[in-house]
Amino acid sequence: MRGAAEPRAQAATPASPPALGTSHKLASAEARAAINAFDRAFYKAKSGRAQFAMTTAGGRAQFWKQAEMMEMVEDAYQRSGNATYKRMIGELRAGVEQRFGTDWLRDSYNDDVLWMVIAYARAYQLTRDRTYRAQAKKEFDGVYARASSPDLGGGLWWTTARREKNACVTGPAAIAACLLSRSLHEPSYVRKATALFGWLRSTLFDPTTGAVFDHATPSGATMVVDRSAYTYNEGTFIGAADLLYGATGRADYYNDALLALQYTQSNLTQGGILESEGSRGDGGGFKGIFVRWATGFTKHRGITTFDAWFDQNAHVAWSHRNAANLVGEDWDAPTTAKLLHAFDCSSAVVLLQDRPQ
Repeated sequence: MRGAAEPRAQAATPASPPALGTSHKLASAEARAAINAFDRAFYKAKSGRAQFAMTTAGGRAQFWKQAEMMEMVEDAYQRSGNATYKRMIGELRAGVEQRFGTDWLRDSYNDDVLWMVIAYARAYQLTRDRTYRAQAKKEFDGVYARASSPDLGGGLWWTTARREKNACVTGPAAIAACLLSRSLHEPSYVRKATALFGWLRSTLFDPTTGAVFDHATPSGATMVVDRSAYTYNEGTFIGAADLLYGATGRADYYNDALLALQYTQSNLTQGGILESEGSRGDGGGFKGIFVRWATGFTKHRGITTFDAWFDQNAHVAWSHRNAANLVGEDWDAPTTAKLLHAFDCSSAVVLLQDRPQ
């Protein structure tokens, strides 16, 4: 669900550290400052269990948002190797399992489950704790069994109601399958990822522009495609293509990822800055998902032509932080000192962790 945007607020005086720079030392300092500020505002831990609050006023973030913010912590650990973040990953896992259990299929949204599968699959890669891998495999297999069908030519249903097949479930599923294949040394997951991405490309991707459309809905014997484009769908398309390129060496995956990245830079920005996609709902975290997979692609493949663009976004976002070093979802507007949503603020933290340095 997409929330209404907040009005632009007046900037509060930023706290230290100093203005964003491009040196590795300065970028690392700002990455630490950003996630430390986020944790002070939203990370709630007790007795070895943790969760992220919904807002600066409290509450508890939803299941899939917990997954994405867990990935934010994984980004910080991957960047820094700081054992504090490894501990936090474990605390977040304990909090997830206390609150939501280990039967995630009770959630009717297949994409919600897959976002957490990715978080757990990455946690295994970072910690080598096999219980993350086992849980990720179990939940992926369950989603795949209930969501895949030949209707509309393939892909995955968004929910158990089986009314539409979406980029936001099929792209993450392809990523999850690639991560599981790598961790389990099981080629059948690459075959699943290949088929999932193939459907996504043939049904919801424009190979002339790089746009990734949102979803397809059955309409009699045919289908209707919602041609809306969002940064997170571009991001997971890029991530899946990148992982499949790594697994297969097929140049078409590389080319597809590059085209989607170019499309996002040209069409989902205002003045070069990734656009606002709405606050207080799901849209505030979309840019973080895009940045995670887009920067992963450029780093893995040695592409440096987008570095200045990521730096531009980081500079603008950080320059609009408030006195608490929090950055809202609209990177090109001052961040309010009033109520802020954790998921909205997470995108800039991901950007500062993941931008090429």
